Amino acid sequence: MKACILLNGEVDNLDYIKNIIDNNDYRYIICADGGAKHLYKLNIVPNYIIGDLDSLEESIINYYKNKGVDFKKFPKRKDETDAQLCIHLAKDLNASEIHLLGALGGRIDHTIANINLMYYIKELGINPIIKSKVEDIYMADSEVINIMGQKGDIISIIPAKGDVSGVTLKNLEYPLENAIIKYGNPIGISNVMKSNQCSIKVKNGCLIIVRNKIPK
Repeated sequence: MKACILLNGEVDNLDYIKNIIDNNDYRYIICADGGAKHLYKLNIVPNYIIGDLDSLEESIINYYKNKGVDFKKFPKRKDETDAQLCIHLAKDLNASEIHLLGALGGRIDHTIANINLMYYIKELGINPIIKSKVEDIYMADSEVINIMGQKGDIISIIPAKGDVSGVTLKNLEYPLENAIIKYGNPIGISNVMKSNQCSIKVKNGCLIIVRNKIPK
């Protein structure tokens, strides 16, 4: 079961958010506080809004309350971020896959933290994907991931947490077979999909995988 979590990152074009939501069968849509502003502009009603609500105007809060949205308010001073609270709710709702929207852009510390959240989600036994207008970000942790896209999409693989071994790439312009990639080595940048699907296998370690979409 897929859940969508909308974060409060900068979004310069809301159309892609609507397109993603329209084309995915999300059982639940969860907003982290100010992320609800994006949906408000699109006239989309989420299932939940979570956080201290300091990033939402009273008019938006009242609008969504009248729409029956479930609000879960937390103190501003807390040990977990609003995004983490959303993730825990998705787990409680038995989500097997979480798509993070509005996770990129704006403050670089927030962007890095949101990418690192993918490992946090992995440890909960849930598959995470960050989706934006121009890229999708995946994480492979000692597993095989098949990525759907289109021929010509750019695939980059970046070690996370340390060295990665047993890396095998298939259906990419620059294949690898049981390779070792050292942490900090950018050798995995800017590969190219040779068809509408590619396969990335990792025996030991963790990879961040970025699919940059070619314009349609």
